[in-house]
Amino acid sequence: MKKLVLLFAVTVLTSVMSFAQMEEGHISFDIDVSSEEEGMEMAVMMFSGSTLDLYFADDKARTDMDMGTMMSISTIIDNSTGEILMLMGGMMGEKAIKTTSEEMNVEEEEEPEYKVELTKEKKTIAGYKCKKAIVTDEDGDEMEYWYTEDIKTNTPDSKSVLAQLPGQALEYSIDKNGMLMSFKASKVETTLSSADKKEKFSMAMPEGYEEMTFEEFSAMGGGM
Repeated sequence: MKKLVLLFAVTVLTSVMSFAQMEEGHISFDIDVSSEEEGMEMAVMMFSGSTLDLYFADDKARTDMDMGTMMSISTIIDNSTGEILMLMGGMMGEKAIKTTSEEMNVEEEEEPEYKVELTKEKKTIAGYKCKKAIVTDEDGDEMEYWYTEDIKTNTPDSKSVLAQLPGQALEYSIDKNGMLMSFKASKVETTLSSADKKEKFSMAMPEGYEEMTFEEFSAMGGGM
């Protein structure tokens, strides 16, 4: 269970680092968790009520992910320096990891190839008009992404799925180890207050947290 939690945490972080680069704002996502695999009922129940909040300003980004009754994890990213601060709380106690984007991509894998079909199907999500994109991976599996062209993104990873969309994804899914996590935006704000910027993007190590290396964090998840 611990490995599954950490796997989802890193998967979400990786997707955020790949696409969520608005000039400034805050997006709240509700997360629906489901599985058709036997023996996953308890995990699904413990992930129930999960949420994800994304904050952006200038060259900084923050994610706050609350994984139901399991744990919470916050990640602050400074894209100008490559510094990353991860803060975890819950079943493993309060842990803090200071790392860099370079260290997190030491064993960079070859990017899979995707076919992206932009459809004319539309719906409104969090007050934004969205269009559906159907993404097919190299194994023939299809995924749906709903994106809005009203929010532009700056994507450093040009090979990622989300980089090939004409706007910000407000609804999508991540399927890992037999569990499906579906993300849907519930609120979008395009400005942040000065107080929020100062609080949300601070790289200061908070009191009461046990500091660990990224290598130690990776080992907790079996290498992930």
